[in-house]
Amino acid sequence: MKIFKLPDLGEGLPDAVVREWHVQEGDHIAAHDNLVTVETAKALVDVPAPWGGTVEKLFAAADETVNVGEPLVGFKEAGAAAPPEPRGETDERQRTDTGTVVGKIEQSGAVLGAEVAPSTTPRRLATPAVRALARRLGVDLADLRPQGERFSAAEIRAAAQRAPTAAAAAKAPPKPAATGTAMSPARRAMALAMSRARDQVAPMTLCDQVDISAWWGKESATLRLIRALQQACAAEPHLNALYQDEQLSPATTVNVGLAVDSPRGLYVPVLKDVAARSDEEILQQIEDYKDQAREQGIAQRDLQGGTILLSNFGGMAGRYATPVVLPPTVAIVGAGRTFQGVVAVDDRPAVRPLLPLSISADHRAVTGGELARFLKAMIQALS
Repeated sequence: MKIFKLPDLGEGLPDAVVREWHVQEGDHIAAHDNLVTVETAKALVDVPAPWGGTVEKLFAAADETVNVGEPLVGFKEAGAAAPPEPRGETDERQRTDTGTVVGKIEQSGAVLGAEVAPSTTPRRLATPAVRALARRLGVDLADLRPQGERFSAAEIRAAAQRAPTAAAAAKAPPKPAATGTAMSPARRAMALAMSRARDQVAPMTLCDQVDISAWWGKESATLRLIRALQQACAAEPHLNALYQDEQLSPATTVNVGLAVDSPRGLYVPVLKDVAARSDEEILQQIEDYKDQAREQGIAQRDLQGGTILLSNFGGMAGRYATPVVLPPTVAIVGAGRTFQGVVAVDDRPAVRPLLPLSISADHRAVTGGELARFLKAMIQALS
């Protein structure tokens, strides 16, 4: 049996969750046909067959987690009958490992004519009782040399006194096993992204609020935010950019990464080139992303290419925040919960709907003045 293992899909995670098989055992497929859809790092990825042939075995069921490098699909060897399974042998000893996507391991069919005995027998440096005493006191015999031919109990006790910390650790009761629920791929990917942001970004955040009484209740707040962000990017293009290898590269299109909350975790699908799309297309794409996040996950291609981020957290709660910039992007806009506030209108107090804005930027790539002018442009577009 030729074994195809789960390859590294380039998402930074050591495993993937099988979501849908596209083949069954016994199917004959061609090279590059889709085998399975897996979820890793928040994305749904189609895994193609590395070669053609007959599928003999699927090593994982739907919703099962498979580690990178573990068997995924077994193919029948061309022109060879399946050998009988010897008793007591495990599947692992019967498999011929042919690698993952790239390359294969050549194996020889030759066998040894006779069993070769070891040339020397390793000498025991301690009796079973002394070895048990060493384990109990936390003494590693590999780090010591006996005074005579073998270790004595007195030598073990003396070594334990010289390393009280190790001995105490050996006597300490074992830590209780973790009882938490394993994190989903989306949550683990979020954790990796946040760690990267913590280590790489020099964040700064600027906040303000805008009177939206001219359109509040008549238009989609999310759409107005996206269009205002689009106009602000035209005014200050350095915030619609990528910062990599100490180089700031302003983008030619505005690709908005939209934070979408779901029970599976946080997704950031991308609305590509919003300036070239109609309002109806953008609103429909947002609804599609929300449905995908809730039901099956979002395709990998839809999670890539963002140039600036938007988080409309105010739909749930909160006025102001310190949104986290995800490198290599340099800015994220956060919209808080709209509230009724008192403002001055013609020198008189008036109650108006106010939209709080919180914008974070990477101070390595963006100046405070650029951030302030960007926020001003958004306020003008939303007024």
